[in-house]
Amino acid sequence: MFENIFTKEKFEPQKFFRKGPRVYVIGGRLQRNGGLEAVFKSPFHSDQTLTNLHLRREAFFLQSAPADLQKFLPAIYDFGQDGGGRFWYLVEWVKPGKPQTSGKSDFVIVDNFFTQGNLIWCLNTLAALRRISGDIPAGFAKEIAKTGYSLKDYRGMMEPLGRKFFDRKVLAAVKKLLDAAESIYDRANRTTITHHEFYGSQILSSGKTFKLADWENVGWGNPLRDFTSLWIRAYEHPAWQKKFLEGFRKDLRISPGEFEVLFGVEKILQNFGNLTLFGHSRLSEEVSRKKKAVEFLRRCVLEVVGG
Repeated sequence: MFENIFTKEKFEPQKFFRKGPRVYVIGGRLQRNGGLEAVFKSPFHSDQTLTNLHLRREAFFLQSAPADLQKFLPAIYDFGQDGGGRFWYLVEWVKPGKPQTSGKSDFVIVDNFFTQGNLIWCLNTLAALRRISGDIPAGFAKEIAKTGYSLKDYRGMMEPLGRKFFDRKVLAAVKKLLDAAESIYDRANRTTITHHEFYGSQILSSGKTFKLADWENVGWGNPLRDFTSLWIRAYEHPAWQKKFLEGFRKDLRISPGEFEVLFGVEKILQNFGNLTLFGHSRLSEEVSRKKKAVEFLRRCVLEVVGG
């Protein structure tokens, strides 16, 4: 299927495997680069327009990232399109590559991730993303021009989920808060390059440090989007969570009022989704934590609206 590309790139596949319903993920070696281990990625079908777009955006992002950001990312080796218009790329195969997640969960992060050194790594990664946001490389600017969403869009996806977990009084308070936040949120939501899935499953061990992988959804967001995703998942480690919040807030150059608005919106809407996750999950690592997690997620929302 990809023989012509493999021959041209001098890529020798070692193992074929799939991750998810949309793309081939093929591990192997790039002989033209001295035998570097690499991963080849491409959609199953040439008519997967959205997947093609996301893979293209990821490749351009990895290619154009400045040096102080690239150290947190897998290296991109090459990319292009096959004869049928299917996008592909070759990226670093991160070794040892173990995701910082418990089992198959996208929510539960392994306990030993929550160290002081890893806290600094997280803060530095987020800071590097903020720096590139102020000076977008020309080759990447076009790729993300149409990314980003309004609070109305975000609410349309997430707000209905909360109706299963809160009474009318709380939901009315949520609606009032989100209505008032719209102008601040929409203005901030095109200011920061955002991963949109800053989870343990995307943080891969890489020797003594980590690489943040899978940038298919990279695009515009607000400065608290990625932070809040990881902050929430640290709920079993409140001391680390507190230091993470303090360190992040110290380096963020926005007003206290804007910070509280953005943090409040993210805690409400992300946790509507997280509560839904725990309501449906059958993964043992999530089921065993359900009671404690649900209590924390609900408390987050209630604290934001003063309940």
